[in-house]
Amino acid sequence: MPTGLANLLHDAAVLHRFVDFIEEYCRQQERSQRYADASGLFFKYVEKLALGVKHELTREMRRANRFPNRLPLLRSNIRTLKNYLRLLHALIKPATDAHTLTIPAPLIDLASQQLQLVRGMQNSKIVILLTSEFMYFQRPHTDIKDQAQIVKTFIPNASFPRKLGFIEVPYSQGPSFFMNLAIYHEIGHFVYEELSNSDPPHADVAALRSAIARSLRGTFRKVSKNPQAFAVAEKIIEYWTQETFCDLFAIRLVGPAFSFAFIEMLGMLGLLAEQASVKFNPTHPAPAFRFAEHVRMLRDDSWWEAIENVDSDQKKILEELANVPRSKYKFYLDEKRPGTEKLVNVFLDVVVPRIRKLIRVVTPASSASVYRFNKQRRSIEDCLRVGVVPHSRNSAAPDPVSIINSAFCFYLTSLPEVIKRFEPPNKQNDVAVHSLWTKRLEMWTMKAIEDSQNQERFRKSKSLWSSLEKKS
Repeated sequence: MPTGLANLLHDAAVLHRFVDFIEEYCRQQERSQRYADASGLFFKYVEKLALGVKHELTREMRRANRFPNRLPLLRSNIRTLKNYLRLLHALIKPATDAHTLTIPAPLIDLASQQLQLVRGMQNSKIVILLTSEFMYFQRPHTDIKDQAQIVKTFIPNASFPRKLGFIEVPYSQGPSFFMNLAIYHEIGHFVYEELSNSDPPHADVAALRSAIARSLRGTFRKVSKNPQAFAVAEKIIEYWTQETFCDLFAIRLVGPAFSFAFIEMLGMLGLLAEQASVKFNPTHPAPAFRFAEHVRMLRDDSWWEAIENVDSDQKKILEELANVPRSKYKFYLDEKRPGTEKLVNVFLDVVVPRIRKLIRVVTPASSASVYRFNKQRRSIEDCLRVGVVPHSRNSAAPDPVSIINSAFCFYLTSLPEVIKRFEPPNKQNDVAVHSLWTKRLEMWTMKAIEDSQNQERFRKSKSLWSSLEKKS
């Protein structure tokens, strides 16, 4: 461990150079690219923090010169800053990579707006990170927030934005649209983390966790006397709970399009094979169970009836997996070791009904979305069929959730019609041509969502001005 004033000065200078770089790096990226609002808010925080750290380091050195006996405390403060900045360092580059040319910005904007309608999530924001992994992932943020509060004691002018979450998107999928509906599942993780750590605790989440603990103690009396084994069982149930919550959360916000996107993603990961589809592992419930919950939610919310005439392989897979009998579910601790099926039974019988209840408490009802989809689907698909960005024949723009589900249904069932209309016969079975027209369809869909959002903003602005004029 370095000692003395000279070594403290060396450490402070190294840290100063580091934060000076990330401050300028964020500024350069903001000057050269456009970002979603949440990313800009995060960069502003990093810049303000970096400026504060540089000022604090100068003050620390003055204190060290005046009070040499405080060197151990000052060195501890610098160590705290280093630890926190390492956490942020892992976020900054992926966040700067996720500018509006590399992510589906209209979808991110829409998801952020929908997040505001979730109970307790007002003023929440999501920062998108691009990752080299082919996996969507929500970065847990509670530890970052806790560290930020400690750092704020020496840098009071830098406050970590409240309710700010981080979601990783595979860089290969950044500009695409349909696959990126998986983002809604990850937003569910952000919401669950916020609800789980709220102060005071969210009543329904607390009740869910109490039910898990009681059921495990009742079912595994021997395990309950072994704190370590009980903690492992509780953790496994917690993982399954979160994954189920997030699936149903996504369906409530965006409808069956999420289920179709999820099938495509699991297909890419090779998790739809018969044996893999019925396996529970320590971190994820079986895909067959998950799709059974998808279908149940879609039926309960009348979405299933709305997509009754969709004839596609994705829907057939969804139905087939949803109909796998519960008796076929298996639990494996790893590739070879089976786990106790009692744990699966506790989850299915006690926990899952409470997850369904929690979802309906925190998410807005989907009946209006289903109604608009039924009303607007034909006109949206008619536009796509002739290669036109979906728009309404009257002054009201199509609803974004209707656009998403109509476009996805069209993508699964009618894309060959568009190709046949615009391409010569020798190109109609060309895989590259199909890929190109999928990309175009996604672009039209995103433009339609962007247009719809702009019209909604205009409508609200006009309504506000009218009300102000009446008052004046």
